[in-house]
Amino acid sequence: MDWKSLESRPGSFSKNFGWGDAPGLGLLHRVTNAVFSHGMKPVLRDTARKIIAQKADGDPLVPLNFFFYNLVERGDSYVVPDQLVLEALARDHDQSFDRLAMCALNFSRVGAWDRARPYQSHPAPWARRFVIEEVWNGFSWDTSKITSDKIEEFFASGAMDYGAASPRKFATNLHFLYQQSSLLGLTNSEREDWWSSALFLFLDRCIFDREISLKMSAQDILSFVETEDFWALTAADPALAPYAAFSVIEEYLDLGGPARFTNMEATGGTAKTPLNTAPRSGSPPSPKMRRENAKPKKPTDLTLTVVQRAYARAQRQVRNRQHAEWVKALYENRCAICGVALVIDPTGTTYSEAGHVKPVGDPFKGPDHLQNILPFCPNHHKAFDRGGVWINPNKGNPIVRSATDDTGFDGRRLELLSDHDFAVEFLEWHAQYFGHLS
Repeated sequence: MDWKSLESRPGSFSKNFGWGDAPGLGLLHRVTNAVFSHGMKPVLRDTARKIIAQKADGDPLVPLNFFFYNLVERGDSYVVPDQLVLEALARDHDQSFDRLAMCALNFSRVGAWDRARPYQSHPAPWARRFVIEEVWNGFSWDTSKITSDKIEEFFASGAMDYGAASPRKFATNLHFLYQQSSLLGLTNSEREDWWSSALFLFLDRCIFDREISLKMSAQDILSFVETEDFWALTAADPALAPYAAFSVIEEYLDLGGPARFTNMEATGGTAKTPLNTAPRSGSPPSPKMRRENAKPKKPTDLTLTVVQRAYARAQRQVRNRQHAEWVKALYENRCAICGVALVIDPTGTTYSEAGHVKPVGDPFKGPDHLQNILPFCPNHHKAFDRGGVWINPNKGNPIVRSATDDTGFDGRRLELLSDHDFAVEFLEWHAQYFGHLS
């Protein structure tokens, strides 16, 4: 989507929503609970507007037009539940809700309602553009840019048509929300529980907008998420975020996407996850789904578990990649088997692949550690994994051997650099596994 070409009209956002003296975005949390007091069910937009007017001193169109998602069904306009609503019903107001709400504003996807103008379905491209073009520096947020003066300067420079004599009121309101939601001190968002909820919320709204579907693979959805600048919008580390996001997306698909709200109860303001979630593409529930559904959890418990698991997995994968790159660089891409650094282009660039001698994960459970990694050329990497070539530990003086007719390197001594601190015991495991040593 070309966000720069979208029509930008702050409209009611520039008006006073009457946040009062509630901490953070507490008023939004209260009106969300009031609107969805009967649980995770759609509410007529006119009904929601009346409820909000009773609870707030300011313009009720702010939450309806900028934070909630709207849908027209059989000629009637509804406000429909999503992850933002779920979080509001599931727990007391806190900083995580505030940050999630600001994500909803920055995502700028609120659906449509009867007599809505086309630009209102994406009401805040200005907020989105400010984050991506001014605050995001490619790997984190520069929160020094989030001031009323800098916001006003950004929009006054022609970044958008704000449709008013001066953007000052608009700029101070947006800065106030950032300040209230504690986003000015945001760091390492991808390791916090609200970040997983933000990804769930983003996927909910993109499903509602039919930009993605549950029939897509997790990898295809991840590619879409990256294209839509999700890391920039949520201040997530690009080195870790893709790995963490992939795990969260898999969880989202296994829960059936928005179908996870089916049969959801709201009792005493606490929502519970459904006992029966719809699997994607009509497939039977996976073992993971059955485990998740065996004992109901609060949605906040679920999302916290998801993000902790996803972040730990991301750290492992990034660490693995760093270990691999270090080993290849140490040996200047020389293959442990043949000793050749494969040249792949006219400029002399060399290439190798890092391989774990004892495979990581099930069933072998080899360690993700430098002591278990060697560099290989592509051919000998595959041959080593299949046992076609191997390395005799030779009492600490390893010798390369071939179990095939390739004898060009058979008997070659393996050169291990002292900085590597490689553990020969893994060579012994490899040789015994493939039956080369008794």
